[in-house]
Amino acid sequence: MQPSPEDIEIFPNRILGAKTAERLLDRISEIEGVEGFIVQGPRVKSDAREKIVFKGKEMELSVAVSRIILRSNNADRVVERLHDICKELLPFGYSIRIGKFTRDYPTLHDYKVAYIMQLREPDEGDEE
Repeated sequence: MQPSPEDIEIFPNRILGAKTAERLLDRISEIEGVEGFIVQGPRVKSDAREKIVFKGKEMELSVAVSRIILRSNNADRVVERLHDICKELLPFGYSIRIGKFTRDYPTLHDYKVAYIMQLREPDEGDEE
């Protein structure tokens, strides 16, 4: 039986700038065992958003990165690598925790939102 994935939270002591976030996300994506990640932080106004390049694609950061949650089946080994990367890129300090920070299954609210969004989408044959 395969172990269930665990979440790993990286919480920098400061909000990250676009260039630091770009370097950190690139390095995290190279770690073996990281299945995916979520970037969280306060929303940035649309005229103040900066672009980063991640895996060769240009993306616009809609948040100021203040928390990153990773998912991994081998959290202990990933955390060791994360400490090395964070020591190098986050000299102002950070904390790393292993825990449960995301849901495994959609909630009733998630189903309701998906249903409402489905109702709002016009049919392909409809013309306005």
